Amino acid sequence: MQMLVPVSVIIPVYNEAAHIVPCLESLVNGTYPAASTEFLVVDGGSKDDTVDRLQSFARSNPDLRLRILHNPDKTQGYALNVAIGNLAPESKLVIRADGHSTYPPDYLSACVATSLATDAENVGGAMVPVGKTPLQEAIAFCMSHPLGVGNARFHLADFNGEVDTVYLGCFKREVFDKVGFFDPHLTPNEDAEFNLRIRKTGGRIYLNSAIQVDYLPRESLATLARQYFNYGRGRCRTVRKHRVIPSSRQLIPPVWLLFSILCVVFTAVSAWWLIMPILYLATCIAVAALAAIQRKNGALFLAPICFVIMHYSWGSGFLYELAAPLKNIQTGRL
Repeated sequence: MQMLVPVSVIIPVYNEAAHIVPCLESLVNGTYPAASTEFLVVDGGSKDDTVDRLQSFARSNPDLRLRILHNPDKTQGYALNVAIGNLAPESKLVIRADGHSTYPPDYLSACVATSLATDAENVGGAMVPVGKTPLQEAIAFCMSHPLGVGNARFHLADFNGEVDTVYLGCFKREVFDKVGFFDPHLTPNEDAEFNLRIRKTGGRIYLNSAIQVDYLPRESLATLARQYFNYGRGRCRTVRKHRVIPSSRQLIPPVWLLFSILCVVFTAVSAWWLIMPILYLATCIAVAALAAIQRKNGALFLAPICFVIMHYSWGSGFLYELAAPLKNIQTGRL
């Protein structure tokens, strides 16, 4: 029964020439039958040879149902909507993939099996950060540690059950008729916001931690800071759009940023105001040093810098967006 479910795999890409072919190969050569799968790759105007490599891959696999679509808006949310608007009529499940990742052989099969077993509107797995350079190893550690991501369960890979959101996702097709498409104004938080709309209409999001996808972290501290600044902005837009109170995990970074500024300002009155920032830095250093010693990995001594950048960049993005005029945020339907 599982193998008969028609599936659409949607992959937004931009400048992924180095990764898109390995990504597709990992999915195409997996255990889910290609005859039941279509692949929609949506390119946001790549300036490298991403499209050329996609076209070459399609020519080398003439029996593969692969379509290359164009995303004029360039945002990830819009790319997902372009793909959803072009699904094959027979598709029952829509599986989102990231062109920067490779997937285990049973990824599509596990997504379909979990969807059928739980009947949830969206199912997915855990994001497993894997670093290739010392800095990426440090970032990967921070992205999978509670000090870096709080209680975000799809980051921690140790939970099965209903959650707020999952990494990527496998959606019932009819959910897009029920709650609309992704909101491109909320990129890069369009997935969490879409899952919020699913839950507000009584739908369920299910995490199967046995489904794991490797994730390659950013390659520099500057791009890490920009990534988390944008994460904070996207989360704030979602909060403003739905008028919901953020969770404690989402409130801590902006509140801590404001408190840190106050501590620095009030050092003019008393140096004791620096105690909390010093304790924060000491905690980051202690967590990283302990992990570096236990794992015998010197790269993790870089983790305190990554923790600080992730926390303060996320908080800065949230506060920046909070002070900005409210944009005309829509449901994302094309």
